[in-house]
Amino acid sequence: MSEAVAAHLTMRLITGVDRGRDLAVECRYEAGDPYAVRLDFGGGEETVWVLARELLAAGLRGSAGDGDVHIEPSATGRRVLIALGGQDGVALLDTPARPLARFLTATGRSVPVGSESGRIDWDGWLLRLLSA
Repeated sequence: MSEAVAAHLTMRLITGVDRGRDLAVECRYEAGDPYAVRLDFGGGEETVWVLARELLAAGLRGSAGDGDVHIEPSATGRRVLIALGGQDGVALLDTPARPLARFLTATGRSVPVGSESGRIDWDGWLLRLLSA
């Protein structure tokens, strides 16, 4: 059984039309998938974004990301902006930095940064790959 860390964060979806709206987002981390953090927006599989834990941590300190995901702290450092790009455009999310940092710290207690590869079942992964 893999260790899991979860946190419920409120993220504001920023839109150009109004002040935006708050979204309840579950952040999930599982030791069995040690490089990934899942952001679950509560609408089924199609509303779960999988991000690198390292990318989220880097985005707390400075601008990070390429392609579909970009993360950066606000000017004050108290908030974090997360841009998620898709076929329909870009969703810009704004969330407090402290709860996100606490969540990432908890993931580090579960699987220390730098030790992730020791948690991967390489034999199982190879078996699934070869049987596909």
